[in-house]
Amino acid sequence: MHAGLKSASAVFAVLGVLAGTGVLTRGAPASAPTAALVTGIATTEAVAEPFTPGEQQVVRLLPPGYSAGSCMRATNPFPAAIASLDCTDNLQSETPDYARFTLYDNVDLLTADFYATAESMVVSPCPGGNASPGSWDYGSSPGRAGGKIVCGSIEDRADLAWTRDAQLLLATVNGGGSLNDLYRWWLRYGGS
Repeated sequence: MHAGLKSASAVFAVLGVLAGTGVLTRGAPASAPTAALVTGIATTEAVAEPFTPGEQQVVRLLPPGYSAGSCMRATNPFPAAIASLDCTDNLQSETPDYARFTLYDNVDLLTADFYATAESMVVSPCPGGNASPGSWDYGSSPGRAGGKIVCGSIEDRADLAWTRDAQLLLATVNGGGSLNDLYRWWLRYGGS
């Protein structure tokens, strides 16, 4: 078909749809069909895309209490990240209100973003007098390095960030009762 005929056909098809919905009908309120069309478009756009393979890997690394259904693709992730999920619904009642889990493809990028996270916080010592920022070992294997940890607050909310270097994962949690509460949660679920 000639390009001009294709364009003309497309225009007539659009006009037919508009006439069928009443947009081109005299005396019809212009806002009613437009609102219906906008509603239809907004509903279509609200459907979440499936997780990418990198995001699926993050889901497999989530601490107990978090599930794929409580997480969504992170807004404003670190540019060097492979995948990043924001999670807001933890099934454990005494746990963080918000968490972000971010995956990397090398430890240098992970470390750089960990320190960028620490710089965005008002840093304080971790409970028990532990260094912040500092390093942590796996509780079940003392001496086996797990990664880095920093404690503090952001906008007067308790905040804790840590890395799991072997898994190339950066995690940040905030909210809950206090920094002591977050740290106790981290000892049970995050640093293991």
